[in-house]
Amino acid sequence: MYYPKSQIKTDLYTNGGKFITSSDGNEYKGYYFSTANGLYFTGRNPNDKPNNSLELSSIPTPNPLSESNILTSRNESYYSLPLSYSIATNNDITNNTTPPSIPKQTIVLPTTKDYNIQEYQRFFVKKNNEVKYIEISQIEFDRYSSQDKNVSFQLYTPFSFPWVIAGDRTQVFQINKNTINRISNNLSLIQFPSYFKNRYDQYFRYSPKENLKTDGTEFRIKSNNKPYIGLYHVHPEKGPMVGAQHIDSPHSYLIPISGSNINYKTNKFQTQTIQTKGIRSSGY
Repeated sequence: MYYPKSQIKTDLYTNGGKFITSSDGNEYKGYYFSTANGLYFTGRNPNDKPNNSLELSSIPTPNPLSESNILTSRNESYYSLPLSYSIATNNDITNNTTPPSIPKQTIVLPTTKDYNIQEYQRFFVKKNNEVKYIEISQIEFDRYSSQDKNVSFQLYTPFSFPWVIAGDRTQVFQINKNTINRISNNLSLIQFPSYFKNRYDQYFRYSPKENLKTDGTEFRIKSNNKPYIGLYHVHPEKGPMVGAQHIDSPHSYLIPISGSNINYKTNKFQTQTIQTKGIRSSGY
């Protein structure tokens, strides 16, 4: 058979489900071409043999009670609001084809700048009709606070608070715990403290000269001359001392075993040279 090029479409392809072969009724998958009068044949073009006749396969009628149709119906009806709602809220929902988004859980970690100022801001939303809290970004928080039409601000209440991340670890823990208790009471946030699972020092970081470890080969305790194994810190004026952090109660000085000068690592970030001359046996 011959067809002018203007009367055919060549190099078409089907993955199946569209055609059956006229000769045996089997499903066809592969290349085909069509003619201007609505006929279909196998092959990329008339020169690609064989050119068997194809027929469109019958498309089954969707079952209105199928699970996919029920889910689609539910999704559509969920966002199908009456015109009275649009008038009352002054929202033109007829032109809004995209449903408002729900909050996305976002864990925002402190930056170096945040650690320098020892705190940063955390942002949350609470679902209004259930006990559910979601941590979000500041960008999303601003959208809920400004009642952006593209988010579900009617369903969630945004709130924020400062979170301390450096300093004295015991004090940091208590400050953050007090903050959560206070905001829970003020905003009636039921069970919000349980979100933190008593980790009120979350994201806490010691300074480079704190929470250091020694294996007993570096220091002796000044008061009894015994090798010291455990955590220590380097006071800016008093040098190395027992304990992860400096505290108000008395704690011992440490003397380097290797001599009057020693290099020791500080929290894996840098090496400090500590002068031990003039170190006393006890301190604060």
